[in-house]
Amino acid sequence: MRKGLKPGTWDVLAPLSNGDFVRLWLANGLWWQAMWMEMMVLGWLALELTDSPWWVQVIGFYRSIPLLLIGLLGSAITDRFKRRHLVLTLQAASVAVALSLALLLWSGNLKFWHLSVVALAMGSIWALDWPTRRSMIPDLVGKVHTVDAMVLENFIQGFTRISGPLTAGYTMAVYGNLGALVVLVGLGLLSLLSLSGLKTDSQAPTKNLGIRTTWTEVKQGWIYIRQSAPILGVFLITIFMNVWAFPYMNLLPVFARDIFGQGPEGMGWLGAANGVGAFIGLGVIHLGRRKLSNESLFISGSLISSIGVVFFALSGTYDLSLLMLFCSGLGQAGFGIMQSSIILVESSDEMRSRAMSGLVVAIGLGPFGRLQSGAMAEVWGPRIAVGVMAVMAAVGTLLAGLFLRGFASNKKAR
Repeated sequence: MRKGLKPGTWDVLAPLSNGDFVRLWLANGLWWQAMWMEMMVLGWLALELTDSPWWVQVIGFYRSIPLLLIGLLGSAITDRFKRRHLVLTLQAASVAVALSLALLLWSGNLKFWHLSVVALAMGSIWALDWPTRRSMIPDLVGKVHTVDAMVLENFIQGFTRISGPLTAGYTMAVYGNLGALVVLVGLGLLSLLSLSGLKTDSQAPTKNLGIRTTWTEVKQGWIYIRQSAPILGVFLITIFMNVWAFPYMNLLPVFARDIFGQGPEGMGWLGAANGVGAFIGLGVIHLGRRKLSNESLFISGSLISSIGVVFFALSGTYDLSLLMLFCSGLGQAGFGIMQSSIILVESSDEMRSRAMSGLVVAIGLGPFGRLQSGAMAEVWGPRIAVGVMAVMAAVGTLLAGLFLRGFASNKKAR
């Protein structure tokens, strides 16, 4: 156990006794708030510029495709630097990109290709930033409190899943799209300020150089993932969820405006409904850890989340859609907490960054689902596109849980 962490009934709060974790936790909260806002704002801007669900999903594709391209070699890049220095640099770059977009909109020169470049840049930053922040956590709190730290991380992430879309919707309604972008810049600066107080020297145990060594590290990482049933199970289900279940998020502007006749505020509530469910689901998952393994919670949460999206697509009214997204969010809490927790707990210190980079690759396959849903939405409409793909996610998750030996039957949560 790391110095300063106090065990007891409220072990889930133990990571908060580490000052660096608190700074990272608060910075991540601002970071997540900005990300959920950014998703809503970019989607709405794309819809206003093109009036097409296909092009809305193209922006989602650009935002996510760097996760696949960079994730393949992500650990080989990030393991060369102290994690504190890397997250500071990447956060500063994120602020610069958001500021550039705000200036383009303010000057009246914003074009669709600008949105595409911004989405690619934000996705590239995220592909390096997210696994670096997650890899830092076990070094700050110890593996014994890693899942507790992830519960706290998902608590603040869950809160921002509510506040982010709502802030985006109401800010755009009152102050316009430019006002929302100004808020994004401000959030990025506050996050940068919090990160500047980090003192940790967290870094991967080894930092070999050279192309041959890098390629060897990458191959070792994939062999390691394939040989660990819990990590491989997380990898596969993450692909299913990101390719088939989650693309609906980028289509929320289309559902809000074209199906339910809502403005930015209505879009904000659609995004927040899932967040409310995820936020409440945190408590359910924390209690469930006493009786179920991390893997069982991950599988069941993924199934519930997928089925909720199916019924969202089938719902005929705005209010029922809100309820179904809330139910999906309940399941997504299990998916979100356990996705990284299983990898961080099961992987060795040396392989942690490589396993997390593999997770980034799995998430990075999601852009192809966005293109698929965008094309299906153009031909058959958003409802059929979202519903059919969510069914596919549920089936894939169920098969992985049933037939991947040593995954669902892994030991009870520690």
